[in-house]
Amino acid sequence: MRTISSNLAVQSLSLRRGARTLIDALDLTLEAGEVLGILGANGAGKSTLLNVLAGLAAPEQGCVTLDGQALDTVPPLTRAHYIGLLPQGDEGGFFGSVNDFIALGRYPFGDAPGNLASQLASWELVELAQRPLDTLSGGERQRARLAQLAVQAPRIALLDEPLTHLDPAHQARLLAWARSEADAGHTVVLTLHDPNWAACQCDRLLFLHGDGRWQLGGTAELLTPDSLEALYGAGTAALWRRQA
Repeated sequence: MRTISSNLAVQSLSLRRGARTLIDALDLTLEAGEVLGILGANGAGKSTLLNVLAGLAAPEQGCVTLDGQALDTVPPLTRAHYIGLLPQGDEGGFFGSVNDFIALGRYPFGDAPGNLASQLASWELVELAQRPLDTLSGGERQRARLAQLAVQAPRIALLDEPLTHLDPAHQARLLAWARSEADAGHTVVLTLHDPNWAACQCDRLLFLHGDGRWQLGGTAELLTPDSLEALYGAGTAALWRRQA
């Protein structure tokens, strides 16, 4: 079992889009061994926050540190040894095979992907390994993107709406993978929309209201009908099926 971890923290972080404040004065430390779920309506700042945590964008105010060092001073290839990001969009423009695409996860390390075969099997991609990536369905491509991140084996995995395009079986597989990574001492951050999936594996939740306000707490504390309607709007509490 892997137990090496890294600490990613933000202090007094503020994000804006034009004149609109998305997040105001966020203090957050990502804990080793946890799955953190981020929920919020479309445009609330979830993707923007993940890009800041990955070092791909700068906050308007505040700082992000990796093991106590300012993240913007860490070289990109070094950052990739610690932090992995699954963006929300399918970037496109890759014309090689599925196998070649997944192997890119080891690029920051300059070595061969020793666990490539196991990840192909884990994400049910063995029979697709030699297919051109752009011939796959949306769900198959999403699984290839997840396999690439798993091959990278980051200590902090940031996944932006990773359940997109996946059928229920592979959604469950993704959440089980997130739990196993946390159990190995790593940190996983997921942006999600379904509160029921958030309840399955998340240890803590971060609610982004899109107007500067945010809430951070345990799943039992935040997953209530009232809090969901405050986050998403009237009538949305019906989406939540409280766990027995």
